[in-house]
Amino acid sequence: MTSRRVLSIQSHIVSGYCGNKAATFPLQLLGFDVDVMNTVNFSNHTGYPSWTGEKATGEQLTKLFEGLQTSGLVDYTHILTGYIGSSQNLAAVTDIVAKLEDHGNPFFVLDPVMGDNGQLYVQPDVIPLYKELMKFAKAITPNQFEAEVLADKKITDVKSCLEVIEILHGAGVENVVITSVSLSPSDIVAHHTFGQNGAATNGTSKEDGVEEESMYCVCSSRRSKDGVPRVFAIGFPTYDGYFTGTGDLFSALLVARLDEAVQQEAESDLEGQEKPVSLTNGHHAEKRETALSRACIKVVATMRAVVLRTYQAQKGTTGRSLDRTLASSAAVVKRCELQLIQSKRDIEQPDETDVEAIELRR
Repeated sequence: MTSRRVLSIQSHIVSGYCGNKAATFPLQLLGFDVDVMNTVNFSNHTGYPSWTGEKATGEQLTKLFEGLQTSGLVDYTHILTGYIGSSQNLAAVTDIVAKLEDHGNPFFVLDPVMGDNGQLYVQPDVIPLYKELMKFAKAITPNQFEAEVLADKKITDVKSCLEVIEILHGAGVENVVITSVSLSPSDIVAHHTFGQNGAATNGTSKEDGVEEESMYCVCSSRRSKDGVPRVFAIGFPTYDGYFTGTGDLFSALLVARLDEAVQQEAESDLEGQEKPVSLTNGHHAEKRETALSRACIKVVATMRAVVLRTYQAQKGTTGRSLDRTLASSAAVVKRCELQLIQSKRDIEQPDETDVEAIELRR
């Protein structure tokens, strides 16, 4: 197997698991050499009551890359970017990515870290720069809010979600993964290629005629021969806890799992084609998965295990779940750190039981 090297450009914290601290260990476990370029260097993540450290400048990032170039150390197979922060840094990272594209065309996974829950936590001037950087990406992993910002369109249902994905594909991105999006299970069923599927409801039910929305990872790939996107939704459970670094972990896992899935296609002489698999829900129709949907199944399976283990650690002996309002002291926030090392086996061999990719039609 060809040696796989990834340049991961994102934040760093001394203690805890966010940014490069959340990405490096999983990537190494899954066979990658990881070079890290830190956009910030903090004592701990900013969810704590206090932190110390400093932010890198665009000039510093450029000089680090020039040092790598001079020493002949830019033979990367993959690039991963996460939190970059300022427009100055984003311009420097865009230049680095462009130079690496010319050098060896590495597979670039862009996590456009800008905000969540309807709020930006970066300056608005980075938005057009992310749209420019997106043109180099082979895959992007925004959350729902970030996808809406990049597409200039709100996601209110499956139809608008598919329209946002089409806009992002139109920007030149082959693989689009919205890591977490709130959708109605019945709407998912209505757009399911093979009709009603019990797994599509993700275990939710209607009470008093009101249906609760569920969380889905929605992925779309244009790798098929005709270039028509294949879109899949993967439901996952949520918990009333306080979680940081989950997006960073998701994107790192996708780097490894998508590489693995594409390699498996190549080895099976199915490059650019879909792998047929039988349905297990009683339907007789044939379901065909893509490399991206197979990769996302593994990623979601790992994420499900890590988040559950973290949630259980948060509850501790009290049995009480935590949210952002309760995570007010350093001691409490520390209990909320991702249980990453404890999840080594789930990273290497995720349990895919009940994790199903549901193909969506327009």
